[in-house]
Amino acid sequence: MKKILCINDNELTLFLQKQVLSKSGLSEEIITITDGRSGMDYCKKLIRENKDSTENYPGLIFLDLYMPGMNGWEFLHHYSTEIWPDFKNTRIIITSYSIDELDYERSKQYPFVVDFLTTSLSTAYLQSPTLSALLYS
Repeated sequence: MKKILCINDNELTLFLQKQVLSKSGLSEEIITITDGRSGMDYCKKLIRENKDSTENYPGLIFLDLYMPGMNGWEFLHHYSTEIWPDFKNTRIIITSYSIDELDYERSKQYPFVVDFLTTSLSTAYLQSPTLSALLYS
């Protein structure tokens, strides 16, 4: 895939995600953003600048749920109405250490959320047949 977007307020987590993603070879470009509002603005900018082509849209977004400002839940709400109509091929994976079953169930209401990862991102996960099935089904 051409581009992956990681949205997380923890800069160490973003650094580690970028390292793991780079090592996996899953994407040509990895964009990191530290808050939901900036993530939303980035997606809107891509839509404005690439109206005739979706090739510059991220194929995958890793999203933290609990961030200051616009949290992951607010991002998902706005994304579903403002971004998803254009980003039809983009999938989202929640990256949260939350083990709250309600968070998991709530995330399932969004059809573009394909997984809820409660552990650190790993190359084994990124190269798993399960992830491929989630992303390309």
